[in-house]
Amino acid sequence: MTLTLSVDPTPDAPALFLRPWREPDLPTVVAAYQDPAMRRWLSVLVDGEAEARAWLERQARRWVDGSRLSFAVEERGRVVGHFVVKGADVAAGSETSVGYWTLADARGRGIASRCVERVSDWLFGPQELVPAEVVELVHSVGNAASCRVAEKCGYALAATIPARPPQFPDEGHRHVRNRP
Repeated sequence: MTLTLSVDPTPDAPALFLRPWREPDLPTVVAAYQDPAMRRWLSVLVDGEAEARAWLERQARRWVDGSRLSFAVEERGRVVGHFVVKGADVAAGSETSVGYWTLADARGRGIASRCVERVSDWLFGPQELVPAEVVELVHSVGNAASCRVAEKCGYALAATIPARPPQFPDEGHRHVRNRP
């Protein structure tokens, strides 16, 4: 299945396109995961081309089983970030959730918040691919930028989550947004 979502341009920023990751994106994935600032907040790390290739393959498999829709975020034909929608896992007690990262040179320009807004509207719209009455956004407590994105996009702080090392070494914030 192929799904592409577009984010309208603003007076100050070009349109964005969210589309499935592809093999030609491999160098971008390798480079992105070398960024120390990004590595600080991620629970899954990628080191080198072989791991990046495996990461791309996992994203494609999860599209097929519907458990995770992983998008490359393009701006003017260049990948500037990643956006993911994870389906709810009733057995694990988790809601449908969203997550993202942006490349270092794309940060601070509103890309993440524009994508969160667009995907939230899509999730709460007439689509049937990923049912959602509540969408959560979880980040490390120290990640102030992600907290600002959540708040800007109407995701209310619902809880502070205790650390669960080694996968989640820091406390987290759980933000939620309900279907309007």
